[in-house]
Amino acid sequence: MEEKKKTPVIKEEFTLSNEENNAYQLFLKDLNEVHLKDLSPISIAKLYVKAEIDQQYDAVYALYTDRKEHIQWTKEEDRAIPEEDRGTKETLIKKFKNIGTGTFIQTSDDQGYISFQGPDGELGFQMIKDDDGIWNVAFQPIQ
Repeated sequence: MEEKKKTPVIKEEFTLSNEENNAYQLFLKDLNEVHLKDLSPISIAKLYVKAEIDQQYDAVYALYTDRKEHIQWTKEEDRAIPEEDRGTKETLIKKFKNIGTGTFIQTSDDQGYISFQGPDGELGFQMIKDDDGIWNVAFQPIQ
């Protein structure tokens, strides 16, 4: 009798550094950007992805830029986005697993993007520096 070999399931995870995780946990408690002030744009983007994966949608929205000229929808409109339109944990991990090894390219005083390898090629993740000097995620960040 032939023994069937089981194919190991490789479960991909999305990990934060200790510094990022500490900032993430503090940020989740009160959504205060003061916890982000020492983080790089790439680290802040990683917190955004982690919040998406964890379905912490208030934190996701709080990580978007608050520059009036860049706001594209309200928090209430964000809460109304159906779960199936947000992406699964697996698709988010697949899409963003390399964002931490990307390169941040600043294009102006208050704008830039993270260039990183996505599942189907190079992607850009748009970031905007708010008036408080903290980098935030642009609405619809993927270019």
